[in-house]
Amino acid sequence: MSTPAPDLPPIKEYRSQQYEFSDEHNREISALADAMRAASNLMMLVGLAFVALAALTVAQGTQASGNYGPALGLGAAALLSLCVGFWTGGAATSFRKVVETRNEDIWHLMKALGSLRAMYSLLRTLIFAALTLAAVGLGLVGFALLNK
Repeated sequence: MSTPAPDLPPIKEYRSQQYEFSDEHNREISALADAMRAASNLMMLVGLAFVALAALTVAQGTQASGNYGPALGLGAAALLSLCVGFWTGGAATSFRKVVETRNEDIWHLMKALGSLRAMYSLLRTLIFAALTLAAVGLGLVGFALLNK
């Protein structure tokens, strides 16, 4: 696995006339921003649903056996969904600004790419952790089967 990129300082606002996207490019970027905004809103809605389910599971756990494992899993899913939703929304806003502003295209594009980099860095870490947990789980199951 490659090492994650070091944290980069915030992008300073930079105005330049060195490049301005064409109308055709702006239409494509606008369509991307719209799709990302829709996905962002849906991910945030899923995150809120997981928050509600986690709260209900905690309430059920306090009344019954005190098993909070499912609530922790739902809470983790809520956190992941909300993070992805907000980062995607931030990137969508930056892509939208590429279309709507003049002489700031590159700055807004780099800001959008920074949001996407942060989101995919989180996803990469979570996927690696899930694969590690799956390998450990398979090892434990295999060990338990061999010792029967």
